[in-house]
Amino acid sequence: MRENVSSLKNVPLSDFCTYHTGGKARSLKIVYDIEGLLETAQGEYVVIGCGSKLLISDKGFDGKVILMRLSGMKLTESGVYAYSGVPLPALSRYCESNSLKGLEWASGIPGSVGGAVKLNAGAFGKSVSDVLRYVDVLKNGKIERLLRKDITFGYRTSDISDIIVGAEFECERTDEDMSALRKRYFSLRRATQPRGFSCGSVFKNAEKPAGWYIEQAGLKGLAQGGAIISEKHANFIINTGFASSQDIFTLIRAAKAEVKSKFDVSLTEEVIYLGEFY
Repeated sequence: MRENVSSLKNVPLSDFCTYHTGGKARSLKIVYDIEGLLETAQGEYVVIGCGSKLLISDKGFDGKVILMRLSGMKLTESGVYAYSGVPLPALSRYCESNSLKGLEWASGIPGSVGGAVKLNAGAFGKSVSDVLRYVDVLKNGKIERLLRKDITFGYRTSDISDIIVGAEFECERTDEDMSALRKRYFSLRRATQPRGFSCGSVFKNAEKPAGWYIEQAGLKGLAQGGAIISEKHANFIINTGFASSQDIFTLIRAAKAEVKSKFDVSLTEEVIYLGEFY
């Protein structure tokens, strides 16, 4: 029988983020259920899920990291409930298999439910907040429910500050071919976004898409060590296989500085930094 929590010491965090860069965590605790979460969420800690928006310092992180692996999905009267560690593509496929419409656009987003809710993930003009009904969070050692109307969402942001345990999404029953619809969204993503190790979009859109500013600044193909600003989509920085986090951070700074210089636009990162950068 699996334990509620797995405890690891000095473990490479590059194994737990989509950039596949970064140093070691002094302490990593993998949480599999709510009992394990209640046991582990004590003192100071950082919670990560799929690590799809993380850039982790090459020096690592000296604090405690909780790796969220709460899993499970179930149908509800309003749609579907999913725990925070469920990957969005898995949730999208689950909805498809149960003829539910509302999350098919999320099929290619490489994040978890918890991170997607907190950062209000989205694609193709749709966002998590459009279909969210409520969120369960861990607050002061207890599970509390936040209704959609009580949460403030913005573009790739929310005011949720507590650990997300799970969420319910409003999805409607449909007779449409959901498999074909999901595959269409997935194909669109493949056609417009580069493959390789990345965090997805690095910057939030401003008055115009962030990629437009970076491309017009002539930065497509700019490389630093093993990292490169994608030729296919300028708002992606790709780890070609041997990049350091510092290589990626250097390109982020270069893009921000050049766009500011040329357009007087201050780009804001979607990527979240963990550890020290310089």
